[in-house]
Formats: sequence, structure tokens, C-alpha cells
Amino acid sequence: MIQSVLDKRLSVWEKYCLQQCFVVPEGFTLPKANESAGDSPMDLDAFSDQELDVQLDSLRNKLASVGKENAKLNRELCSLERQIVSSNHFAGSVNEALKLYEQHSVRDMFEELMKTASELRKKMEQLKTKRLEQTDRLRTEKMHISNGDLFAMNHGDGLSNVTLKELQEFMADIKNV
Repeated sequence: MIQSVLDKRLSVWEKYCLQQCFVVPEGFTLPKANESAGDSPMDLDAFSDQELDVQLDSLRNKLASVGKENAKLNRELCSLERQIVSSNHFAGSVNEALKLYEQHSVRDMFEELMKTASELRKKMEQLKTKRLEQTDRLRTEKMHISNGDLFAMNHGDGLSNVTLKELQEFMADIKNV
């Protein structure tokens, strides 16, 4: 039984080999016995070896030039990849800035501007009130000076009596407006 199975499989293998592996191509002929020694295919190969060497050299040169061109193209590809990374980073930054701008809508900015303007108005009113009070106080002081020496009296908190810190605070308030 084992022998019959083995024979069957070997016959299938033999058929496959004859049809696929050992097929003689069409047009192939064996050399005839009466050919002269000078016309043998071995002698013809000797002449074509030089041609093959020339072709091999040509192909080697082409391969070297293609290799150089390949290296150049690879460098260019790396350069383009770096540019793409840079461009993507720039686009990401722009998108982030745009997102921040969209988060703070124009309405929010306008409301903040109105709030700041009302604060400025309050501070200006306070400053105006303070100046009016100072002017009134100076007038009353002038009236109550008994000896008439106007230069001896303190003229309040004018710009000459303001400290550097107070001026800086005032400038910061003006800039914030």
C-alpha cells in the first residue's frame, strides 16, 4: 500500500518535471557532428567576449552615474522633507494663533475695551475732583495768610512735588488705557 502511494506521487512528480523543468525551448538544435572545428560555438564566444566586456564597462559606468544621481536625489528628498517639517510647524503656529484669536472674539475684546474706558473715565473724574479740591484749598490758604507771603506757602501736590514712583504709576495707568 505504501509502495502504491509512493509510486503514484512519484509519477506525478516525474510528469511535472518533464513538463516544466526539462522542456527544450522551440528552435533549439544540437550541433551536428560534421561541423568544422573553426565554426564551433566556443570560437564564436571568444570574439563576442570583447563585445561583452565593452558592454559591461558601459553598464558599470551607467550604474555609477545612476548611483551619483540617486545620492543627489536622496539629498534633495531630505531637504524637501525638512522644508515640509518646517512648513508644518509654521502652519501649526498660525493655526494656534488663529484659535486663540477665535477664542477671544471681537465682542469680548469690545467689552474689555468698554470696561477699560469706564475705568479711565472714573480715574479722570477722581483726578479732576482732586485738582478742584486742591485749587479750592490753595484759594483758602491764600485768604488766610496773615503776613501776605505767597512764596512761603505750600502749593500742594503739583508736578514739582510728585515722586518718581507716582509718575510711573500714572504713566502705567495711561498706557493701560
